[in-house]
Amino acid sequence: LFLTDLLLTSPRLRFSDAQISAMLRWAKALHARDVPTLYAIKKMRQDLRCLVGDPTKKVVSPSGNIFYINDIGAAVAKDYANPLTRFAMSDFPEDRGGYMSEAQHGFKMLRNGPEGIVTPAVRVEGKIFFTQELLQRSDASYFIPERFFVDRCSSRRDPDPTAGGTPETLTALGRSVSWTEVR
Repeated sequence: LFLTDLLLTSPRLRFSDAQISAMLRWAKALHARDVPTLYAIKKMRQDLRCLVGDPTKKVVSPSGNIFYINDIGAAVAKDYANPLTRFAMSDFPEDRGGYMSEAQHGFKMLRNGPEGIVTPAVRVEGKIFFTQELLQRSDASYFIPERFFVDRCSSRRDPDPTAGGTPETLTALGRSVSWTEVR
């Protein structure tokens, strides 16, 4: 049932009910085992929507055009809740020294990304650090981080050949702060 539904709901292949019925009859004629009925497929989809929710909402524009939108926040929340996908997700922009293959590798995300979408805090060795909060560095100087990112740029340091690639370092962009006397 899963593979049948996967084929029939592919976003690039749109099948009508008549086409789906014809394919199911053809599969039965070839003596395939456990061929579902069109009713069983529709019932399973309805049960899944009730269980998981339907992320797609129908919207009608003022001019009468119909289009469908998905709730991106709900989709991302489900991805974070899924233990299979959570650890493959990237929370921070990445600096790869000019190399870019995904959106989070871009200079725009690293330097000029919108303030509202930056990760507001990081946890390092059990301590939580926030953006726009005064921090004291290990050399006793002060710093206000504006955004955190993963540094994977091998040109700034030698990669460990035993680590299987360029090591990553959690880093922050921000402003240095210095003491001033107020008179």
